[in-house]
Amino acid sequence: MLESVIESFVHSWMSHQETNEQVSESTPDNVMAHHTAPPVEVVDPVTGKTVVMTKSAAKKIARRTKREQKKEATKHERRARERARRKERRKEVQAAKKTNPELVAVQQKPRPAPVVFNARVVVDLGFDDLMTEDEATSLASQLGYLYGVNRTSSHPFQEIVFTGAGRISGQTLGYSPPQGGANTFARASSGEASLYENRVGKHMETKSVGMWHRWKRVRLQEYGGLESIWQGMGGEPPICEQKDVVYLTADTDNTIDTLEPGKVYVIGGIVDRNRYKHLCAKKAEALGLSVARLPIDPSYLDGQKMQARKVLTVNQVFSILIGWTETRDWTAALKRGLPTRKFDTVIGNELEKDEVECSNQDDNESASIECGASLQRKHG
Repeated sequence: MLESVIESFVHSWMSHQETNEQVSESTPDNVMAHHTAPPVEVVDPVTGKTVVMTKSAAKKIARRTKREQKKEATKHERRARERARRKERRKEVQAAKKTNPELVAVQQKPRPAPVVFNARVVVDLGFDDLMTEDEATSLASQLGYLYGVNRTSSHPFQEIVFTGAGRISGQTLGYSPPQGGANTFARASSGEASLYENRVGKHMETKSVGMWHRWKRVRLQEYGGLESIWQGMGGEPPICEQKDVVYLTADTDNTIDTLEPGKVYVIGGIVDRNRYKHLCAKKAEALGLSVARLPIDPSYLDGQKMQARKVLTVNQVFSILIGWTETRDWTAALKRGLPTRKFDTVIGNELEKDEVECSNQDDNESASIECGASLQRKHG
């Protein structure tokens, strides 16, 4: 089809060129100096409509058509190779099962049902006004990682909650947005700041193709910000009482000894390269919330001390929390989640290299989810 369209283009140009040559032979030079070649009528291969255009424009369309044709052929070839690889892999697995019956028994062994830890983790996404576009993209990938880890954990949290902008933003707390920051919160048609309209929310909508609305053990609080979890949203009842909410921050001396069922632990959802000091602590104070920090102390880390501030990324904090629900051991949980670069000497973190690879999945939400899930299976 496309080849026939291209041939019709070529035929139209050649006919038009012959007409131009005939005109040039029969027309005096002083007239030709002011002569403009008449436009050509061709069929646009994209829209299928007959359009009038110059010869150069027609050439551009022909080149575009060839590029699209080549792209389509390459896509089909790539998919064919992927199907062939999957088919070959299935054959290898079937052959292995025939020669090794024990492999069949292992694969057919049912996975034990997860033991849900009756507490929630909230990611406070109310700092969109303080992040650049790249930082918002990075945060969206971390949210996919959280979901992947919790989904495959043997002791997942009851629920992960994502909240958007509320009455307390970074700017109302006195912080200035960076160059390239959002400055303001996107609002829905109702006039309220919507989680789905800010940049992180839009990245999540695009990267997950809307599937984050259907993620298991994930709740999206579109309106009302962090306050909505104890005040309710749009007529829906609150999910907890304010006294049960604990905002996690490094800027406090109050240390968590254990995670308690029924509590709600809040992680500040921001990627800021450590620009904004005491941000989460100030927001918790403005909302009247309790604060606490993880027990990142030498007593749990074989005597090691952190050489930097005890500020971690969202996925690092969650790795520590889920590590505790699975082991009930802060030493094991911290070694699992803390990056070794924050210490004077290596403490044997097996997860850091893999997490760096996960953090590089910014342009692929499904890859971030699967990366988190695979790390959970490997290190969980």
